[in-house]
Amino acid sequence: MLLLNSEAKSRAIVSLLAILPISSAKTVNIAGGQDAVKGQYPWLVSIEATNFVESWPLCAGILIADEWVLTAAHCLDSEKPEWLWVVTGEHDRKVEEGTEQRITVSSFVKHPDYTYWLTPYQNDVALIHLGTRAVLDTYTHLAPIPDKSIDDIGGMCEVAGWGSKVDGGEGANILQWAPVPLLENKICEEAYSSAPDPNALCAGEITGGVGTCAGDNGGGLLCWSEKAGVKVVGGVMSWREGCALPRKPACYMNVAKYIDWIMSVINP
Repeated sequence: MLLLNSEAKSRAIVSLLAILPISSAKTVNIAGGQDAVKGQYPWLVSIEATNFVESWPLCAGILIADEWVLTAAHCLDSEKPEWLWVVTGEHDRKVEEGTEQRITVSSFVKHPDYTYWLTPYQNDVALIHLGTRAVLDTYTHLAPIPDKSIDDIGGMCEVAGWGSKVDGGEGANILQWAPVPLLENKICEEAYSSAPDPNALCAGEITGGVGTCAGDNGGGLLCWSEKAGVKVVGGVMSWREGCALPRKPACYMNVAKYIDWIMSVINP
């Protein structure tokens, strides 16, 4: 069973709609991978800095309720709510497709134990409160979020975002996605000489060439759960060194570990 399925106060109705399966396309490039199908990840949002005439992408986020977005805390380190907006229903950043919703940010809350001076980050999660509720439709939908009992995600997962395709390159215009395997946490610990973090997940291709890059932070790691019977957004993209480098997988915050905190914020 998924959490947030009947929280009236926040309208946090978890989407149980089937997520499109991993593509059989053979070509997978660095960072974003392949063009996503429009609407493939309706819960993925773009978090952007704006002067309300134009905007600049910062990070990605996960729509978990019609007025709440889950993202990485470090994405907001130098920001103020009035400098940001969230774009749902986005696909091609260079084309106005009529499915986008640009929503102002009223406030945001970082996890109280987030450590910004230590990498890989710890407790790198934050919640963005939207100024108006998102309108849920085919291209803007809520993420399937695991509850605390969902501890069995694994196998080949999916990442998506508008981040750079190469280290130091510009962000992608069209939403990109790639399959990445979930790994044992000790692989990330060894890669970054970091202490064990029970609230983290490790995912990426050990050989490199496929994975997240600058601009993808804050996005979701979509993995299969036998207990839930669906794919769930089990991780929040937090830390990686470079862009899909060999032996440098990405570190994610384990969403299930933060459910109590999430609920305490959206339903105080």
